[in-house]
Amino acid sequence: MSIPTLFTYTVPRDFANTTIEAFLLEQGYTKTLLSALKRVHFFEEKKEHYGIEKNGQWAFTVDLLAEGDCLSVYLPMEEENSAPPYDFPLDIVYEDRDILLLDKPARLPCHPSPGHFEKTLAGAIVFYQMQNSSASSFVCHFIHRLDLDTSGLILLAKNRLAASVLNKDMKEGRIQRSYLAFCQGNPEFSLGEIQGFTRLEEKKKKEFNYAFAISAPIARVEEEKMLRTVNFQKGQEALSYFNVLNYFPEKNYSLLQLQLATGRTHQIRVHLSYLSCPLLGDSLYGNGEESVFSQNIGLSRQALHSYSISFTHPIRKEKMFFQRELPPDLSMLQK
Repeated sequence: MSIPTLFTYTVPRDFANTTIEAFLLEQGYTKTLLSALKRVHFFEEKKEHYGIEKNGQWAFTVDLLAEGDCLSVYLPMEEENSAPPYDFPLDIVYEDRDILLLDKPARLPCHPSPGHFEKTLAGAIVFYQMQNSSASSFVCHFIHRLDLDTSGLILLAKNRLAASVLNKDMKEGRIQRSYLAFCQGNPEFSLGEIQGFTRLEEKKKKEFNYAFAISAPIARVEEEKMLRTVNFQKGQEALSYFNVLNYFPEKNYSLLQLQLATGRTHQIRVHLSYLSCPLLGDSLYGNGEESVFSQNIGLSRQALHSYSISFTHPIRKEKMFFQRELPPDLSMLQK
């Protein structure tokens, strides 16, 4: 079991005469998390407890607050990560008590799954905790995921409150992730010929910092477990923005910068395939011509990298921005 996590608050004037529940909801606690805090729980054998204290006394979520009250919230303990430990070095970009930001290499799945049970990023995190006495015990909550063959930045929460806040921010579009990708051809050549593919007006270009948009709903292909496709009748809304950073005419591929306004499975891969400009190295959505070219240049995975992320820290409320450049197997494509 992970140890309880403590959060402390001093109640401001605006929350005088409101309930503890109302105050904590404003701090990002979910109804589910609050329901676990309605009663105090004490584990004699471990001398550990979770629940809410007000001014040093155990309290309930219906209790009223006064200005200056001190709240101490002990989050419920969680079951340990179930992934098998994997001796693999983590590339830690940033870590504190509440969040963990990693640079994931390609060919490493996030979670155990059929065919990829033992060697996973979740397992590497378990091993990291086991081997580092300075690393506090925590249960990792993936705020988003990257495909097996996608490299780059991935954000995790280390407790239930941070996960609650970040998951809400992700759902409401307050976490911005940008990708670098190499695709076959040049999407600009298809402008005006494909439904849902548009050039942004100058005003929107300045607002979003992107020149092009693809608004094309995505649905699962019938009787297929993984494969997705653009489907304007049955698909879920999917919106991607991108810039063409460079076009390499002698090799007929482009370097793109992309940002997702929605988070559908395989969204970038499906949208680029829809434009007949599949990712280089994409064995699922590529075509014969692209596959032969990728093999000839020694590219063994899809050319997609999560290179930047911006978000608000879930507890400290500070703006945070991180960026990681292309790994060697993709940076060579710029030469």
